[in-house]
Amino acid sequence: MPTPTERNECGVITIFPMYVSCNSTVPSSITASDGVASLFISGGTPPYFIQWNNGSIGKTINNLSVGTYTATVTDSIGDYLITSTCTLFVPTTTTTTTTTTTTLPVYDFCLTFWDYFRNRH
Repeated sequence: MPTPTERNECGVITIFPMYVSCNSTVPSSITASDGVASLFISGGTPPYFIQWNNGSIGKTINNLSVGTYTATVTDSIGDYLITSTCTLFVPTTTTTTTTTTTTLPVYDFCLTFWDYFRNRH
């Protein structure tokens, strides 16, 4: 007589916390629109849905001018929703006068915060 076997129709799913970070390249000048913002996403359950505040969809947005760009990232199950903000500041410029030279540094600032987690049991 065959031995009964135990079957579990529901496989175990391990969900790792989702993290988002932003990497940006500042525009070449104060009036240029050649900046880039890219998101690096780990954890959660891929694929991810990414919506930027300028209407773009996807991990990378191009042709950016100086400003702040915010992306909302949701994993495919909807367990995680994270908002990441990338700010592209004025690129390095040098101003020369007859007596002094002032160099303004390049800044790009990225802020990511965990906005929402829904635990499904």
